[in-house]
Amino acid sequence: MNKDIELEKEEFKKEKESINKEFINKEFINKDVIDKHLKIGKDIAGKVANDFGQTMDDVVLNLKSIRKDVDSKIKDYTDNFFKINIDLLDLGDAFYLKADLPGVEKDSINVEIVDRDLTIQGYFTGMCEDVGGLNDKEHQFLIKGRNFGNAKRTVTLPQKIKVDEIKGELNNGVLSLTLPKIESKKVKINFN
Repeated sequence: MNKDIELEKEEFKKEKESINKEFINKEFINKDVIDKHLKIGKDIAGKVANDFGQTMDDVVLNLKSIRKDVDSKIKDYTDNFFKINIDLLDLGDAFYLKADLPGVEKDSINVEIVDRDLTIQGYFTGMCEDVGGLNDKEHQFLIKGRNFGNAKRTVTLPQKIKVDEIKGELNNGVLSLTLPKIESKKVKINFN
């Protein structure tokens, strides 16, 4: 019986070696095939790494843009200015802006344009400044909800404008500005 088991073990060993030799001789174990698959794998890994690098560059640019916007918002609130309410429309060949400036004297409104940044500033008079003879000790506010003091709003326009052709109007405390866009020029280039 031991002999039978020994014979079976030897037959199993021989069969296993035969299968291993057959497996090693197959094409997918060939060194050239392995090198080819390694090169394909490296190319794919390189492309993924390059795409990831471009994606990271985009993320960094977006984060810088967001930081600039956040810094601008923080500056708006830390400059002791309150924000002027505006509407900005794109009319195709121009931008149209309306700003609420109730009670602001025409002479205290300042509009400034630097590159694509448009800034509107004004001074809102306080509630009791026009009531004669009162000072802070003689009266008590029951409701104090109106803004007063310096106001400012800066917006970045989507494209540059023709500064010399801006038209403005102040009517009932609403400032209206028409801001003509600079036309983009298309140039046809002939290549040899």
